[in-house]
Amino acid sequence: MTRRLVIAMTLLVAAVALALAIPIALIVDSDQRASFVSQLEVDTLTTASLMGSQPVSDWPATALAVSQRTGSRVVVVDDQGVLVADSDQTALDRSFDRPEISAALGGTLSSDVRYSNTLGVDLRYVAAPIVQDQAVVAAVRLSLPESAVNDLVWRTRLSLGLFVLAVVVAAALIAWVVAYSIAAPLREVAQVADGLSDDLELRAEEDRGPREVRSVARALNRTAQRLSAILHRQERVAADASHHLRTPLTGVRLRLEAIEDISQEEAVRSESASAIREVDRLSRRIEQILALARSDTGQPAARVDVEAVVRNRAEALRPTVEARGLRLDVSLGAGPLWALAGPGVMDRVVDELVGNASTYARSRIGVDVVRRGDVIELSVEDDGPGVSEEDRNRIFERFARGQGAEPGGSGLGLALVRESAQAAGGEAVAETSLSGGLRVTTSWPAAHR
Repeated sequence: MTRRLVIAMTLLVAAVALALAIPIALIVDSDQRASFVSQLEVDTLTTASLMGSQPVSDWPATALAVSQRTGSRVVVVDDQGVLVADSDQTALDRSFDRPEISAALGGTLSSDVRYSNTLGVDLRYVAAPIVQDQAVVAAVRLSLPESAVNDLVWRTRLSLGLFVLAVVVAAALIAWVVAYSIAAPLREVAQVADGLSDDLELRAEEDRGPREVRSVARALNRTAQRLSAILHRQERVAADASHHLRTPLTGVRLRLEAIEDISQEEAVRSESASAIREVDRLSRRIEQILALARSDTGQPAARVDVEAVVRNRAEALRPTVEARGLRLDVSLGAGPLWALAGPGVMDRVVDELVGNASTYARSRIGVDVVRRGDVIELSVEDDGPGVSEEDRNRIFERFARGQGAEPGGSGLGLALVRESAQAAGGEAVAETSLSGGLRVTTSWPAAHR
């Protein structure tokens, strides 16, 4: 925005300056040429008048003095057409026949431009008669190369061009100051808006910038405040639900365990064990729903040691996996394995992926962690029946299950995995493993330790 405003205002000033400078340059050119010729005519007439009051012997010294003062060449020719004085100190007493000299000896002031065969340039001249005792006794001519006039005009044009350039530069600086005063507060509001995805407590300054920017800042702050209140209520609801649901479920489980322990009838013990499994499954669903609710609140990401998380969760899950007759293999890549993720998110992702793989694996579950550039990849694969290509994206949707899914699942585990990875700036994809089973790969932004 700042750049566009500066460019627009600068181009506008430049166009106006050029529109004014071009006719001014033409007028100045014409005026300077006329002034130059007028001054040359005045100098010529003054020299002719001065020489008219001097003896012929003083004319060479006068011609030299005038030449030094005006920068022009001064020649004096007597009424016989013989050169008697020359400021260039060429040979005298020779014929000096020129059209302007003849006109001046005839008593006429001659001023014009002609090409000089001797000098090979256009010559600007003024010739005037020298009068003594009311008779024309000689002619004096002051001459300059026409390039001297052109140089003067070009110097004026250059000065005018520099002035226009200075005006444009000054306009650009002023435009930058004005644009910055407008864009800086707007840029700060944009930064706050961009940061709200990570921190809803950010607020824009409402007393900076133009009225429109202040209005936007106030609207943004109101929106952020409302969103923050909504998410805080959602967090409180999730916390309350967690407390009010876990407590009765824990009580139910303890009672079922007591029934299983004290009952002497095998049917009652079997039903109690089945009920305990259903309670555990319900508890897991509640945990998943609460985890999804927390992921929806957009918790800020933190640096996580993926290697430590995977090792700890693998050790905690290994007895359960081995109890199913499966092998859990963990492979960790070289180098720092720090990633950005919300608090506890990486632990839940590992649990969900290993838990899902243990449901379908025949003999082995593999967990791989590797760094690829600025991304940490966490992959979990199994050697089970795999997932069809048409189900690979659908299994990440909430409550969606593949065609060959085992009964009893909730359809929330992989949805939680993908949404957790996306919330941290990563992704989750499903593909077929080398053994023909399912391989789920999650990517996480790498972080420095």
